[in-house]
Amino acid sequence: MKSFLNLLTLLYFSCYINLLIGQTNLKYQLDSVVVTSNRTPVTFDKLGRTISILTISELEKLPITTVQEALEYVNSVDVKQRGPEGVQADISIRGGTSEQTLILIDGTKITDPQTAHHNMNLPISLDVVERIEILKGQGSRIHGSNALGGVINIITKSNASNNLNVGLMGGSNSYYKFDINGSTKLSNTNHFFSMSKSKSDGYRFNTNFENINISLISSFNFSNSVLKTILGYTEKDFGANSFYTNRFPNQAEKTKTKFAALISEFNLGKFYFSPKVYWRRNDDKFLLNKDNPEFYKNNHRTNVFGSEMQVTLKNYFGSTSFGVEYVVDKITSNNLGIHNRERKGIFFEQSANLVSTININIGSFLYNYSNTGWKLWPGFDISYLPFSNLKLYANFGKAFRVPTYTEQFYNDPVTKGNSNLQSEETTNYEFGMNFNHGFSNFNLTLFVKDGKNLIDWVETNNNDKWEVQNISSITTRGLEFNTSLNFSLLDKSFPLKTIRLSYTFLNSDKLNAKLKSRYTLEYLRHQVILQINSKLPFDITQSWAVKYEDRLNSQNHFVVDTKLSKNFINFNIFVKATNLFNKIYDDIAGVPLPGRWIISGVNFNLL
Repeated sequence: MKSFLNLLTLLYFSCYINLLIGQTNLKYQLDSVVVTSNRTPVTFDKLGRTISILTISELEKLPITTVQEALEYVNSVDVKQRGPEGVQADISIRGGTSEQTLILIDGTKITDPQTAHHNMNLPISLDVVERIEILKGQGSRIHGSNALGGVINIITKSNASNNLNVGLMGGSNSYYKFDINGSTKLSNTNHFFSMSKSKSDGYRFNTNFENINISLISSFNFSNSVLKTILGYTEKDFGANSFYTNRFPNQAEKTKTKFAALISEFNLGKFYFSPKVYWRRNDDKFLLNKDNPEFYKNNHRTNVFGSEMQVTLKNYFGSTSFGVEYVVDKITSNNLGIHNRERKGIFFEQSANLVSTININIGSFLYNYSNTGWKLWPGFDISYLPFSNLKLYANFGKAFRVPTYTEQFYNDPVTKGNSNLQSEETTNYEFGMNFNHGFSNFNLTLFVKDGKNLIDWVETNNNDKWEVQNISSITTRGLEFNTSLNFSLLDKSFPLKTIRLSYTFLNSDKLNAKLKSRYTLEYLRHQVILQINSKLPFDITQSWAVKYEDRLNSQNHFVVDTKLSKNFINFNIFVKATNLFNKIYDDIAGVPLPGRWIISGVNFNLL
């Protein structure tokens, strides 16, 4: 801890000093870098990876109120929700598990070392989000551990205007939400504030919830430097009917997550520096039977202290980036015990653009996790533009993930951990093409993921506990297809504005049929998402989303969502309906999701 505090102090003052002495304009602004794609900034047309981006304009059209809900409309992303409003959501990409998805805020890791069930305890609200970037496929050569399936980077706003907004919502199941958010620009500084509270009696027995979210984000822009601070807090108190086992439907849980980060970018001559320091704390209180709290309860507290320094140098070949990472995570728990471990890493990346039509990125992450020893995780990406509107790309990389504390040490009446778990690993291959002609866009991707020592909770028969094991190797093959039509570019008066269609197919080898899988072998075999945006009379906008999911070992289903909204001079009104046709379905066996849920609201712009 002492060494971490010393490092934090050193990095903070290095940022502050360089804010004062810089003379030239900073070239790499935080809001202009595709953070999740490469260490070296690269424009979208040169990416050798598959990445989806949800912009602020797209987020406003979706029938959503949380980041978790927004991810439901991205193909190859599997959002397993146990309830509405982001109460608890497990996010996986390309058939992986939620533990294999790395979550970032402005490029800063917020993954929980206790369990991935808390990864989406986001200490920021949708009001302060500028865009969401979803990198599909391995990312360990860029970010280190936990990026086997993909990376989700939530980019917060940086350019403020003077405004103050108040939102009121109400709807089915005694739902209500109140939020207030605003921003101000003072000289060369930008500040964003958001606070919200939502509550519902629940859509079935013991699914009531109450959520609170507060965040404050500030950026300070100087002649050659950007300094950004993030402070966030979220609290969730909810009934957890059969969340972890259907043997105990009266479960209850309460989580509190605090987050603080200091992110900077500055340049000295030809060198560009990007230091980060951050802290994340999560408190989790769980009752197996809330009517009898003493029967079984868990109190977990995790603290993650992280730091990173990246240096980028532009040179004759392109750009060279290298740096170091040092993270300490700790847990104090009445069930899991008291543990701590260190993450140390050294990363390198070279971006080369020797000819205008070919871009290459090659890099590696040398990583050490406590007593596992040093190991190298390499990878490369390449893109080729034979024509200005056609891109071909391919990439290769190895990825890994270390076990969570829950996987190693958890024990209750129905589950049992394993302290002898090994890290899981994957080797990944991807080939794709992207065609963009303005009005139309088309993307096709093929990928293969070879998994080794994959971690999962398994059950050999219905009477045994769920036990966590390194199961044998699994190979996943997949296909992704996306296409969109933008009619507003042809005729702005045409009522139909955009149509987007996406499809994902996955197939994994199940090598041990005797094992009943809890997570790894519960992927979406087929996923189809159709989105339609249109303009109705009286300047009313409407969005439709039709989702089809066919999950392995589960029943397939269609779900239809829609949203109607209208803007006035100083306010906006909307109505959204999720699961419009009241379909009965679940993402996790034994945890049925809400039927038709209708919410209406109004947002006032007071400044």
